Amino acid sequence: MPADPLVRVRAQQTRSRATLERILISAGRIFDEVGFEAATMEAIAIGAEVSIGSVYRFFNDKQSLILTLADRWKAQCDEMFAQLYTPESLAREADAVIDEFITWLGQLLHDFAGALALLSADLVAPQRSENDAWTREVERFIDHYAPGLAPNRRRTAAHTYISVTGALMVAAVNAGAQMERHLREARSVLGGYIHELTREAS
Repeated sequence: MPADPLVRVRAQQTRSRATLERILISAGRIFDEVGFEAATMEAIAIGAEVSIGSVYRFFNDKQSLILTLADRWKAQCDEMFAQLYTPESLAREADAVIDEFITWLGQLLHDFAGALALLSADLVAPQRSENDAWTREVERFIDHYAPGLAPNRRRTAAHTYISVTGALMVAAVNAGAQMERHLREARSVLGGYIHELTREAS
């Protein structure tokens, strides 16, 4: 179970953990439907089929719920990237790595209640700072398939890749039933960019 540092009470019993998960799923669904501002703790309790006291037992306020969902999203993404950018994974063609990324991303967007609200609010948008873990991983990914780019050019390319990925994530999750089509577009865009960088480096 995630550490969830903003949860007031550690859910140790099976029943307590199940209640916490129901609250988070309900919150995510309601945030997706009406946005953060319009969502209420009462509506979240009703959706989770628990008392309002149960919600406040775990969370001080709505902001704590939002940040807990954002932390969980980041943890799942970090796990995905850790597997995606291993030496074994990068031994494949770039298109295969991008295909796997898009497949995992599509599953995460489909399964994660709250993804639409979090992405739309820019709370879990990929970071573009030079020291961010994802930036470093994407730089390594680019360097593997386009070796020879100058460090500044590689960093700029990583920032572009991350910015485009963030925009494509928002577009895909906003597309609803058309999400798969948008993910196919994302695959084409990201693959084309890597191939262009490879040509530039050669």
